[in-house]
Amino acid sequence: MDVMFAMVRVDDDNNNDDDGSGRGERMFCVIGDPIEHSLSPAMHNAVFSALGLGYRYVAIRVREDELSTAVEMLRERAYGFSVTIPHKIRIMGMLDDLDPICRRVNAVNTVKVDGSRMKGYNTDVHGFIQPLRRRGVILRGRSAMIMGAGGAARAVLVALIDERVGEVIIASRVEDEKVRILYEMARDAGIDCKVVRLNDAGAYSRGCDLIVNATPLGMHGYEDTSVLDSSDIDGGSIVYDLVYRPMETRLIRNALKARATVVYGYEMLVEQGARALGIWLGIDAPRDVMSRAVLSMLG
Repeated sequence: MDVMFAMVRVDDDNNNDDDGSGRGERMFCVIGDPIEHSLSPAMHNAVFSALGLGYRYVAIRVREDELSTAVEMLRERAYGFSVTIPHKIRIMGMLDDLDPICRRVNAVNTVKVDGSRMKGYNTDVHGFIQPLRRRGVILRGRSAMIMGAGGAARAVLVALIDERVGEVIIASRVEDEKVRILYEMARDAGIDCKVVRLNDAGAYSRGCDLIVNATPLGMHGYEDTSVLDSSDIDGGSIVYDLVYRPMETRLIRNALKARATVVYGYEMLVEQGARALGIWLGIDAPRDVMSRAVLSMLG
C-alpha cells in the first residue's frame, strides 16, 4: 500500500494547499478487494479535469486484513475516499462519526477526512432514488419488488420507505437473517411486505409498479441470466437494474421488449459519485461529464 500512496501524490505547484496537516496535496481514492474493474477513477478524474481541479482519484486494493492499517494511512494522506466490498460494514467501527443514514443502511461507502477526524456517509440511497426523481416518478402508495436481500437491497428498501411506497415484495433465493431484517424494516415503517422465492418472482412482478434487481444476475458470469422474462413485466412498470456492467443486461432487454420504462445501473453509479463529490468538495458535480466517462468505459 505504501507504493500505491506514493504513486498518487500530486506535485503541482498550483495545488500545494497545505491545510496544516502536513499533507499538502489532495488525494482521493476508492478502497476494496477486488478493485481493478472500478469505474470510479475514470468518473471522478473526468470531473477534476473538466473543472480544472488539480486532484487525482485512484483505486487501491485493500485486503480485509489490511483495512485498519489502510484507514489510518488515509487519515493522514487523504481528504476523502470511497469504500466498496468487502469493507462497507466493518469500516463503520473505525470512523469518528457516522451520518445517520449509515445506521439505517448498515454500511458506509464514502468517507470525508476533516483534519484528523473521519466521518462516514452512505450515498447508495441518494444514488438509487435520484434517477427516479429525475424522471418525475412518484412512488408514494405504489408497489415495488426488490429482487435480492443483500446490502444493495437494504439501501433500496430505505429509499422506498422514505418515498412511502405502499407495498414491497422481497424476492430472495433463500430466507435468512438478511431477509428477516428487510421484512421487519418494511413492516415497522407501516409498509405491506411479502417475501417470496426468487424463482417465483415472475408470479408477482406484473402487479408491481417498480421492479428492482439488486442481485448479481446480469453481471459478468451471469450475462444471459434474468429472473424475469418479458412476459413477466407489465408495460406500465419501471424496471431498474442495479447491475451496470454490462450496461444492457438480459433483464433490461426483457424490459425494453415489454415496453416498460428502464433505469440503467450506471445512473445510480453516477448519482452516488456526484453525491460523494458534494460531500468532499461542496460542489454540484457535472453529471453529464461523469456519465460520458462511465459510458466510454462501458463501451
